[in-house]
Amino acid sequence: MKVVGPKTNFCLNLAHSLCFDFVEMDRRVFPDGEINPRIEEAPEEVILVNTLSSHCFDPNRYIMEYIFSIKNLKERGTELIILVMPYLPYSRQDAVFREGESFTSKYMLDIFKYLGIKNIFAVTFHLHRQRAANLIEGITLFDVSGIDALRDYITPGEDPLFLAPDEEAEKWARKMAVHFQGEVAVLQKRRDTATGAIKTSGEISEGRNVIIVDDMISTGSTILKALKICTQYKSRTVMVAAVHGIFSRSVRWDVPLITTNTVENPYAKADVTPYIAKAIAQQL
Repeated sequence: MKVVGPKTNFCLNLAHSLCFDFVEMDRRVFPDGEINPRIEEAPEEVILVNTLSSHCFDPNRYIMEYIFSIKNLKERGTELIILVMPYLPYSRQDAVFREGESFTSKYMLDIFKYLGIKNIFAVTFHLHRQRAANLIEGITLFDVSGIDALRDYITPGEDPLFLAPDEEAEKWARKMAVHFQGEVAVLQKRRDTATGAIKTSGEISEGRNVIIVDDMISTGSTILKALKICTQYKSRTVMVAAVHGIFSRSVRWDVPLITTNTVENPYAKADVTPYIAKAIAQQL
């Protein structure tokens, strides 16, 4: 078995953690935006991995590179392909919320099933949306914990307070707090019926060493609102820890910020590849 993917640190680290040889996927992009990934060798058994960058975050190209590469390998004799998707796009769309919407998470898995994929290893997709993982019979979606990688990287201050910036993040904060025997606080997000604006509220203990924990930073607005509350309650120190750092909007961060390397970004310090390798090894 060999690891196939673009020649990025993430893919090379994964191959090293698995002790497998690495085969490069050349991510060719033409002037008109069309792509044509080239893989020089088609091993009999493959772990296929791709990566994203916050510099040019394009989940649609990311998915198409998987699709083209799977077909490429299959048509050239590869018999087994296991997918590693550090970031799982469309995982928040676990249902059709409005008539006429596309059921994108299901459709994506449908396509992979049609291509013969049976196992996908993804890092911390939304657990409250995990019903989507069971929609397609014949595909197993393994959830590798990016929170564990963050937990093993950070060094919280004395008597830490793990802060969930909204109700959905509570499970991540609690998972990290258990390891450090820390307290947990949860903020609430509510939509103002008059203006439509989303407001964050909640109380935390004053003067604490706070670690804000979430699975994703996209625009950063949720984290920024949590930071304002930390300032309001005179937190001694504040650190932000998130699994996926998308950073779709430019924000100046005045506190220490750490993400995993599922998405390449300037704050990607916690390496999840050993955790993915361990999960794969347990299934092989």
